[in-house]
Amino acid sequence: MKLREFYATQGRERRRRTSFNASRVLYFVKGGYMKKKFLLFSICLILISVVITSAISINVNINNFIAEKEAEMLTYCRLINMAITEEYEMGINVDYMELAKDYSAEMGIRLTFIDPKGKVLADSVEGPAYVTMENHLGREEVTEALLTGTGNSNRESDTLGAEFLYVADTLEYKGDKVLITRVALEIHRLRMINDFIVRTSLISSVIGVLIAVVIAIAYTNTLLKPINQMERQLKITMKENKKAEQIRKDFVANVTHELKTPLTSISGFVETLQDGAAENPEIRTKFLDIIAIEAARLKRLIEDILIISDIENKREVNTDSDINVRESIMEILASMEPIIDAKNIKITTSFAYEIYIGGNNDRFKQLMFNLIENAVKYSQPGGTITVTAERKEGRVYISVQDKGIGIPEEHLPRLFERFYRVDKSRSQKEGGTGLGLAIVKHIAALFEAEIKVESELGKGSTFTVIFK
Repeated sequence: MKLREFYATQGRERRRRTSFNASRVLYFVKGGYMKKKFLLFSICLILISVVITSAISINVNINNFIAEKEAEMLTYCRLINMAITEEYEMGINVDYMELAKDYSAEMGIRLTFIDPKGKVLADSVEGPAYVTMENHLGREEVTEALLTGTGNSNRESDTLGAEFLYVADTLEYKGDKVLITRVALEIHRLRMINDFIVRTSLISSVIGVLIAVVIAIAYTNTLLKPINQMERQLKITMKENKKAEQIRKDFVANVTHELKTPLTSISGFVETLQDGAAENPEIRTKFLDIIAIEAARLKRLIEDILIISDIENKREVNTDSDINVRESIMEILASMEPIIDAKNIKITTSFAYEIYIGGNNDRFKQLMFNLIENAVKYSQPGGTITVTAERKEGRVYISVQDKGIGIPEEHLPRLFERFYRVDKSRSQKEGGTGLGLAIVKHIAALFEAEIKVESELGKGSTFTVIFK
């Protein structure tokens, strides 16, 4: 009897424990189901948003990139045509094959010269075998260039069997269409960029989703907090991207305008010479001098643009090497003696003792060259420029002070913007590109340095760079 009661009691206890455990399992299963449902919904929503945003962003970026490439390729065509026109003017027998090789190697493009009848005169890829290439008169970009002056197309090359982006420009000499210059770029390069963007977006999305799931599971009670933070961060990122996109658009517009000005000037003078002005030795010499000045200005502008691009692509400076500030500045002053002497400017330097900073010496010299050159440009003949370097409270202060015309206070906040000029007519007269101080700002950012400007109209300006 007692044994039966004992087993009965044990059975009731097991049933009670089983019932209790089943309730707990049911509770957690229901809770887990709801949590999984919420997480799955959140993950799907995030994935859809990321995919749509990435698709739109990728499409816009690729279209903009192709448009910029076409404009860049057309600029190459016109610059090459200008160079060929100069050789025509000088009576030089143009070696198109040699030109195709040289420009192709320098610009990283495929270059083809075609006569108005469609015959290939030279091709940088085919080399001497260009003589076997078929007539190109039926090519879309060539036909369009003959009709309108310029043409472009996106198609598969019949010669190489690869897809290319083509841009062609017609060279007219003495009223006749004498040459078609065609630049080509393989489309697979653009697709590689597209694939990279897609892969990066997908990887970032997957990592982001996994992190979100881990956080949600571990901290269910605070799940909404990181989501709100992600939302705020997304808004900030989109705002920054929008600002960066606007800056890029403004930069492209400014570059286009700045390139167009000297090219238009050169084209105008060339046309005037072609119309008969070349027969007058005095006018011919004057116009050729102006063309040389504009070409030099164009070259300087392109060099400055490439410097900014190079700086932006390398956002860090190696601080392992030491820069002797005094030696570097004295080397810069020595290299600038011709332009300093031309305005009879006196240079005064003040270095308390040997000062060193960490970083890239070439970048430092570029920064100082631009600051000193700017001071020379805006100093009156016979003026004085003072360059000082000192260490205070663990920081290095380098200043360039001039006694020039000064800068109005309202212009100071925008002084380091690209292509911003306080006095446009004076800047162009001095041969400025409008990028000198922008380069200074970018280089200072690489060094994590601070720039201060003090100026007073009629008394001059002082630019101070403060290094950590």
